[in-house]
Amino acid sequence: MPAPQITITRGNRTYRYLWLKYVTGIDLTQHCARSLHGRYSQQVNQDLTEAAITLDEFPTPICWYLCGVTTDPSRWGENPHLAFEVAPGHVQDLEVQHLTVTLTGARPITGWGTNSVPADAAHANERDYASCRNWQFAHHLHTSGVPSIPGHRPRGLGQGIVAGQLPLS
Repeated sequence: MPAPQITITRGNRTYRYLWLKYVTGIDLTQHCARSLHGRYSQQVNQDLTEAAITLDEFPTPICWYLCGVTTDPSRWGENPHLAFEVAPGHVQDLEVQHLTVTLTGARPITGWGTNSVPADAAHANERDYASCRNWQFAHHLHTSGVPSIPGHRPRGLGQGIVAGQLPLS
């Protein structure tokens, strides 16, 4: 089975951060990128204008997460966030907050957001956590059976499964 691919075209928006992570686990005690364990693609950064990336830099993860932070912090609602997983044969074109994305052999993970965070979750009433879409997605993974492993930064083993953590499928 060929590795999934993502094509990203940035357009004219500028980013303070633009990254793609191979997600291997979660840490619900952290927000932002630290809430998602895994390694960063070396092919995605804030200077990217266009790239076609085969997602085989590291062992197969639970999923991937694309995140951008604009250079204007007051526009946080316009930051692109896309979680996606392996889906052999699937091809989809997307507009993700001014990024044009094509997924090949992968599909978006939908149905997550503020609704993914239980009202009684630790940090749920703290703005830095509650407004963080990375943390919201980490909670989605948690409800799918992925345990939170605080402080440990697993880098992926074999098929992308970290000891104590599970794939989504």
